Amino acid sequence: MFFVMGINQKEEELNYSPGLSIHDCGKYARVKISVTYSYMSLFFIPVFKFNKRYFASYTCCNKVYEISKDLGREIERGFNPEITDKDYIGEYSTGIFTCPNCGSEVYQGFEFCPKCGNKL
Repeated sequence: MFFVMGINQKEEELNYSPGLSIHDCGKYARVKISVTYSYMSLFFIPVFKFNKRYFASYTCCNKVYEISKDLGREIERGFNPEITDKDYIGEYSTGIFTCPNCGSEVYQGFEFCPKCGNKL
């Protein structure tokens, strides 16, 4: 007799819709909330989840912040609480920014926008 078991990681986007807000970068932004977790599966059926972490990503400047677990659980339950600076645990960078001239995505380290040629 043998057992098929494994540990995997997954990311899910949560339903969060507070509307547009002005972010620290000075632009209007939408916030996407996601949760990452690890899970153990037995015979390809998830048995339990562990190591949950919640993240808020902003569409204006592509900044990603880890948010508190209490706030993340509240959003998971279907509430739309306001996210403030005190809810951030850490900041992460995706390496992708937005051109101030045309709005296209530009990778970190570019001196000029590849779409419009504007100096960054």
